[in-house]
Amino acid sequence: MSRLVFVFIFLAISTLSRTFGSDLPPGFVLKEPYAWPVKGQTAITGTFGEFRTGHFHMGQDFSTAGKIGIPILAVAKGKITRVQRRWASIGYAVFVQHDDGMTSRYGHLHKFAPKVVKQILKSKQARRFKDRVDFDIALPEEVPVEKGDMIAYSGDTGVGPPHLHFELFMDNVYYNPMHFGLGYTEAESIVFDSLRITPQTSRTFINGKNETVDIPFSSVGGNKYQLSESTVSIQGKVGLQIATHQRSNNHRLGIYTLDVSLGEQLLQGFQLSRILKNHSRKNVILYDTSISKANGNPFSYFLHTKDGNDLLGMLRPEREQGLINSENLKLGEPKEITIRATGQGGQEGFASFFILRDQRDYKDVITKEWIYNVYYDRYTTFKSKDTRVELFFPVNAVYSKAFFDIEAQEDIKIKTDGLNQLSSVYKIGPDFKDFNLGYDLYVKVPKTKDINSADLYEVMPDRTVKKIKGSSFSAWGQFFKVRLRKTGYFVVLSDQTPPSIYLHESMTKPLYPREDFALLLKAVDVGSGILPEGFDITVDGIRGKAEFSPKDGRVEIFEPESLYQPGKHTLLASVRDFAGNWSQTVRYDYEIESPPAPMEEKPEIIAEPKTTTPIKMETKSKKTEQPKAAKTKSKPPQVKKKSTSR
Repeated sequence: MSRLVFVFIFLAISTLSRTFGSDLPPGFVLKEPYAWPVKGQTAITGTFGEFRTGHFHMGQDFSTAGKIGIPILAVAKGKITRVQRRWASIGYAVFVQHDDGMTSRYGHLHKFAPKVVKQILKSKQARRFKDRVDFDIALPEEVPVEKGDMIAYSGDTGVGPPHLHFELFMDNVYYNPMHFGLGYTEAESIVFDSLRITPQTSRTFINGKNETVDIPFSSVGGNKYQLSESTVSIQGKVGLQIATHQRSNNHRLGIYTLDVSLGEQLLQGFQLSRILKNHSRKNVILYDTSISKANGNPFSYFLHTKDGNDLLGMLRPEREQGLINSENLKLGEPKEITIRATGQGGQEGFASFFILRDQRDYKDVITKEWIYNVYYDRYTTFKSKDTRVELFFPVNAVYSKAFFDIEAQEDIKIKTDGLNQLSSVYKIGPDFKDFNLGYDLYVKVPKTKDINSADLYEVMPDRTVKKIKGSSFSAWGQFFKVRLRKTGYFVVLSDQTPPSIYLHESMTKPLYPREDFALLLKAVDVGSGILPEGFDITVDGIRGKAEFSPKDGRVEIFEPESLYQPGKHTLLASVRDFAGNWSQTVRYDYEIESPPAPMEEKPEIIAEPKTTTPIKMETKSKKTEQPKAAKTKSKPPQVKKKSTSR
């Protein structure tokens, strides 16, 4: 990136900052743009602040072209201070403390640079690193790095396909890497997908109906979009949501800023420059989590403030800012609404439509009254009719307000063999995702011999089940408890089904070369799930260790080291699930090729030059004279044995 282009982008961003606030930490001066962190690649696949299920995307994703092993580079001068392994999230990660005060984290790595591994092996958690168990290690000696130094290799560890997840933070605030020279200088266009208009009261009407309306946008040329319905009539109070994204090759990127104006009046807007660390789960304030998806199809953004909104980038965080009330519109005068979005590379997009005050009389139209039993600023407790299920909502459990109920679904039976149903299936509804702290679910169960293998499960739409993480059992109260941030169907099941373990599809030969050999299995379970530490493995009778990948069931055996040695080997492996059920034992006989024998070097034969005149050798004494060739073969000289005495 040229310095001139960088200055241009910085000035454009600074203009937006005067509206929304500062982009960089107080007193921070960026002297030059940071280095691109992926060697040889230039694409961005995910932006800062994008929607992710349950949280904001707190960094930026860089393409590694789907490859593993691409060098990952330090973006600026500093010291590597810390490394992590979080197998269910970011995989292997490296932290760099930069001289300018920022800290960067690089995730989903395949392996660390050798100089980093050297320090890991000196740490007190070196055993966890060798055993491939989750760790968080502060290096005994910090590793200095210059801008552009190789610190690791790209991978696909943790969640997701191969890519680099990159974060920048200081003082518990995460910052948009775009402001540090790590965005597109040239980028593709912004696309407006659709508008969602939502009634805010039970007597609000949109185009004559008391229901949410979705209307698609269509391009009218350049970077401008209009609704397929040019005018929308409203009576009452409505909220707007926009589904929009920025193109990036085959990816959809989240946008950087979004604002909405009614005529000349700026109603609301946000800018994704900074997010507090403890706000990572507050994406429900900005996104409609009921329809938004991590792939951007769609990203649906609220254009009004919800209760509990204290995000750093909101233009007007006060309650209900951005809502449109028909009482503020003049009769018979359509008012234009303009929505502006900005993204990477200074791209802008505009969408517009007209809104009109509806004058019709709806007195005879019957609408369902909206009832709430959970509020943002109070706690609530209620039980199911059979008293076996209880919900507890603390203060700040939800944003704004909601209504919930509990209903036993006696007609739903879990039919999976080996999963015994210990409770009814309970529906916690309706569908709701705007949770802040969430709620506590208590489910009482009768005393039974199966209780030791029982747990709480979520029932999926196809009637399969999934064990809920983080649940606990109280023997005193005979109930299961878990904190949830979702509604749905829940049940207590006893898992009597053993898991399965078998050869990985890549293990198709009995003989393998030693180079890059990996001993792989696959493990699956239909009940409580594979216990990552539950493998019983021996190779040639020696205890082994394995690394389990929950996303695809892949199991790699990496100890004992003798499994890689030339010769024949026998693997025996079994695994248990969280409920304590053991799988069958799988046996695999394989052989590692011996390295090829080194070839003998034949002595080089030098041909004597052909001459017509014999060469005479002059000698100074008889001792140096050459002996005459004997006519008969001489006996080999006798070699005296060396004495072994000292």
